[in-house]
Amino acid sequence: MEVIYGLNPIKEALIAKSREFFDILVGRERYDEIANLAHGIPLHTVSKKEIDKISRTEAHQGVAARVSGYRYVPLEQLFPLKIVLVLDSIEDPQNLGAIVRSAHTLAGAGVVIPNKNAASITPSAVKASAGATEHTKIARVPNLRSAAQVLKKNGFWLIGMEAGQGEPLSKAPSFEKIAIVVGGEDAGIRCVLQDEIDVIVHIPMKSAFNSLNVAQSASIAIYELATRRQG
Repeated sequence: MEVIYGLNPIKEALIAKSREFFDILVGRERYDEIANLAHGIPLHTVSKKEIDKISRTEAHQGVAARVSGYRYVPLEQLFPLKIVLVLDSIEDPQNLGAIVRSAHTLAGAGVVIPNKNAASITPSAVKASAGATEHTKIARVPNLRSAAQVLKKNGFWLIGMEAGQGEPLSKAPSFEKIAIVVGGEDAGIRCVLQDEIDVIVHIPMKSAFNSLNVAQSASIAIYELATRRQG
């Protein structure tokens, strides 16, 4: 069991039926909004301090819920998709949540993350995604390189994002199925995974100062490689 919090994350989890809900703690100002979706789920009207305590944050927007843990999917469930994000050691759950949000809203993409040395789908990642985690197919794998090899065998071309390397993003070839590989906040894509990448691209900058974080870079890549070309 875990506690998720925030208005959109809980609403999306209720809509997606992605979790088993044990109960929901809600402030009076949010009660009607949540009650309309929470059919048959115990609702408790409580104070902000009580929600602060159970959620361990003040960023709960007046609602928290005790739910079952996040359900990852097998890698095979991503094979029918056209776009997949392969996240190599993203450590910040805020970045992970933001990337999942972009992946889902811009392209209906799946996501692959490693099960070690990386952020997982925690309540803070769910909040950062605005609930997009509850609709997104996310596979958590023991070996990211092996997962990349399996994706390639199933028709995906791997496009790696690396600052200042390869071709400009806009020059990337068009493929029917792509897996966008994004490296960690500090080290980028690890060498062991770079060996599997088909094309390396970068986002051209107008100044020497690289002001884009990994979540922003991923969003631009998703838009350029998926949304704009399919639009």
